[in-house]
Amino acid sequence: MSIEKNSLQSEKVQAELDKQFFHLRTLYDVSHELLGLSDVKEILKSFLLMTMGNFGAVQGFIMALDLTSKERAYFEPIGFYESDHLLLEEVATQLLAKSHPEGVQMLEDILRGPRSSMPDMVCVAAFKVDDHCSGLMGLGRKLNDSEYTHDDLELVQTLVNNLAVCLKNARYAEALKKALDEIRILNSAKDKVINHLAHELKTPIALVMGCLAQMEKKLPPPTSYNWPRTLERAQRNVKRLSEIQYEVEDIMKGREYKIRHLISSLLDQCADGIDLLVSEKLGEEGMVEAIRHRIEEIFGPKEGDAEEIFLEKFTMEKVEKISPSHSHREVKVEVDSESVRPIWIPRDPLEKVLTGLIRNAIENTPDEGMIKVSVKDRDGEVELCVRDWGVGIVPEHQQKIFEGFFPTQDTDRYATGKPFAFNAGGRGADLLRMKIFSERFNFKLTMTSTRCKFIPTSSDLCAGRISRCSFCKGVDDCYESGGTTVQVLFPAGREH
Repeated sequence: MSIEKNSLQSEKVQAELDKQFFHLRTLYDVSHELLGLSDVKEILKSFLLMTMGNFGAVQGFIMALDLTSKERAYFEPIGFYESDHLLLEEVATQLLAKSHPEGVQMLEDILRGPRSSMPDMVCVAAFKVDDHCSGLMGLGRKLNDSEYTHDDLELVQTLVNNLAVCLKNARYAEALKKALDEIRILNSAKDKVINHLAHELKTPIALVMGCLAQMEKKLPPPTSYNWPRTLERAQRNVKRLSEIQYEVEDIMKGREYKIRHLISSLLDQCADGIDLLVSEKLGEEGMVEAIRHRIEEIFGPKEGDAEEIFLEKFTMEKVEKISPSHSHREVKVEVDSESVRPIWIPRDPLEKVLTGLIRNAIENTPDEGMIKVSVKDRDGEVELCVRDWGVGIVPEHQQKIFEGFFPTQDTDRYATGKPFAFNAGGRGADLLRMKIFSERFNFKLTMTSTRCKFIPTSSDLCAGRISRCSFCKGVDDCYESGGTTVQVLFPAGREH
């Protein structure tokens, strides 16, 4: 007797395990199938077919309703006479409107057709996708005429939950695709307008340039008014307009466009604007010349006489020359150089770049720290590298660091201090000037930085001396916590 009882118990356990396995397998198959789909209609149809197949349902339907417009976004019936489709859709819409689902809701109401030819839907689930969409699924009787058990209803509810998530993702994807298509249309229209305007600029620019040339030939010699200077300014700016027109044309035709000289042109325009303003208000030629000279002194020379420079020797001399300027700091500056091929560049901008890099490195390195300056051959180019083991720059500031006048410190603590002092700050003009020089003299300027892990945000402050840092037991701990490396790559040899 006990053997029979144990046998029955084993069969019962096995049946339960088989049922649970069936449910898990069904859930996996349906979910896996939906993951590969992105179209709402395909998702709904595939879900209905797989659900009906797993439960052995004779008939079934699924529908989605747009709550904003109250229109049926999708309706798919399977196993019904075509003449019953419209009536089934109307009855299902009424039931969905009545249920107002907030999630997935198994409805106790049996969806009965008013005609005897339309069978009852004995398993009905209403579901909400989002605030703009809800849906309804109905399953008819099973092929084996068995009832839908409590476990079956729970499985249906779980499956419909997964369906709602997939539909939500698909609707987001459709909305993004629609927005992208609209952007493409607007972008195409914008391109056409810009292309047309760029083309239309050609004629008036050419006419203005011709008129200025005629004026230069026919105007009398200057007396009290220095008109050649004004004419030169006008010609220079008309030429800029012409260059802009050609640049826009190149962009619209898909040609590679480099921003070289872009910032330089901006500075020239500022200089011309100041020049004109002083001439109009004061009329003092000496002051005009002084202002333009000062701008050129800071950001120039616009064009310099390139000369042959051996960078390793130049770097050693410059590091020694500026060492008295940071003698009040306890920061070691090491130079690691090898013999490299000469580069061709004006001496003045090169000196400003090197000085600026070393100064920025020292100002961001606490006392007892170290700076390393190296000069190496690098794949046909000459590399100047300035590395510090200082506080580093937070990621969100790194892309903007060369834009100029961009403080890397927290705004509330920002101030301009003595050059080479720790955390001296500054307006960022040095870095902007380096970017300008890189565009004018055709060298590459890149930076990598890791913010000190002990002071991860721009508002966190460094103690300014490694021995005062509460996080570091020694200099090695500081060296491993953060730092910045700036790499400058110069073309080797004379430019062709």
